Amino acid sequence: MGKKHIALFSSILLLSPIAGGFTAQAATLEELQQQKDALQLETNTIQSQIEEKSNSLNTLESEKANLETKVNELQSQLDELIGRLAAQEEKLAAIQSKILELQAEIESLQVVIDQRTEKLNTQARYIQTDAGVTNIASILLSSENFSDLVGKITVVSKIVTANKDIVEQQEADQQKVEDSKVAVEEEKLSAEALKQEILISKNNVVAQKAEIDVQIAQVIENYELTEAEKNGLESTKAELAAQTESISNDMAAEQARITAEAVAAAEAEAAAIAAAEAAAAAAANNLTASVSQTTSTPSYSVNSSGFLRPASGYISSPFGNRVSPFGGSIEFHRGVDIAGSGAISAAQSGTVETATYHASYGYYVVINHGTINGVNVKTLYAHMQPGLLVAPGQTVSQGQQVGVMGTTGSSTGVHLHFEVQENGAVVNPVNYIGG
Repeated sequence: MGKKHIALFSSILLLSPIAGGFTAQAATLEELQQQKDALQLETNTIQSQIEEKSNSLNTLESEKANLETKVNELQSQLDELIGRLAAQEEKLAAIQSKILELQAEIESLQVVIDQRTEKLNTQARYIQTDAGVTNIASILLSSENFSDLVGKITVVSKIVTANKDIVEQQEADQQKVEDSKVAVEEEKLSAEALKQEILISKNNVVAQKAEIDVQIAQVIENYELTEAEKNGLESTKAELAAQTESISNDMAAEQARITAEAVAAAEAEAAAIAAAEAAAAAAANNLTASVSQTTSTPSYSVNSSGFLRPASGYISSPFGNRVSPFGGSIEFHRGVDIAGSGAISAAQSGTVETATYHASYGYYVVINHGTINGVNVKTLYAHMQPGLLVAPGQTVSQGQQVGVMGTTGSSTGVHLHFEVQENGAVVNPVNYIGG
């Protein structure tokens, strides 16, 4: 038979609704990945905000601790000032008691001074009136003898001396009273001044403590607000994580469904191929020839580079960096994807190097075209259906069919993955086959 029979049957199969479903499935996976990426980006943003809030909370805690330390220091100062104030109050009370005692002493002394004053005044009046100089002289002249005279003179002298002592004592007591008054008043003024100074210091410390208490209250308010914001962000992050996990589960389920459908399609395809081969085995040999003639390779236009487009369809994924259809990460795409269906033909004549199955490429073929413009050029055709039409070592002509578009290997839909290699390095196939 019948490889061309198989290729023809496979082409018909690929046009069925089962084969056409993969594009929509791939789009669903891509949408899920985009949603997951968006959630991850938002999660990263939320995490950055959470870290900022954590730093703010640490700063506020440190600030609160510093303020509390200042409050403790001020409280110690306040306790000391209160102690000093209490001591000063005791001192003032003692001074006040001393003042009261001194006032009593002054009143008593004043009585003595008044009595002395009255006595001095009486003696002075007596001397000025009743005991004038004449009387004193008479006293002296009336002396009977020298001893009597001396005695009378001594009495007069004592009287005068006693009065002099009284006057001096009177003056001393008066000065003592004045000095005591001045000393007590000075001590009282000093104690009052010190008390006022302590009161001012205490008031200032209380005011500073009140200021810091306000600052602490503000810090606590900011801390509680920041903590609430952080908790809100944590809650949002948890919600995003739950959504991300849900999408990941959806993606896993979708991928499992796609894989199951691909397996089912492959099994159906294998069954169809088996049926076709059985039918072909029962047919006459001339039927094979007839079929071969009816499945001649369609005509292609040759590019200016001398290469022709290996399959019909549009380029669905270009050469270079792209978002991977599996996982959504950025990957380097080694060739171009041509979406469509039908036959795949050699872009240029050459020798088949590889015609086998690969986990990623699926069923694929590599053709060595030899040296062109000084470089060795090879082309690769991947994701073909089972039942390749060429084998390694076979020489193929330009336009000769090598297989049929499929979705084997790592593929999300029916297409041809086409690569061009120059000296072993991949280059953009558009340079050879056009866009």
